[in-house]
Amino acid sequence: MTARYGGEEFAVLLPETDADGACCVARRILDAIRGLRIPHATSEAAPHVTVSLGVACLTAAGDIDHRILIQLSDEALYAAKNSGRNRVIRQDLEPAHDPK
Repeated sequence: MTARYGGEEFAVLLPETDADGACCVARRILDAIRGLRIPHATSEAAPHVTVSLGVACLTAAGDIDHRILIQLSDEALYAAKNSGRNRVIRQDLEPAHDPK
């Protein structure tokens, strides 16, 4: 499922998909948008539309609050933007977030 999550932000939910699979989907999205070569004359980042993707994955979430997944994906998104844009960055659940 894909949904707009902010002004220029979208969320893609991939149930029953592990982190490697989610990264594969993210790279396919990135490649598809690159391939379109949509002109973006006012962009300081590139002459064409680019996309920065943050990937986060929770498996067997159980009691883990869904807001952690949102936080992780947001951290990954901003890491992608801050490291040059037009890339995929994956943020894994850290032990500090694990309630066990």
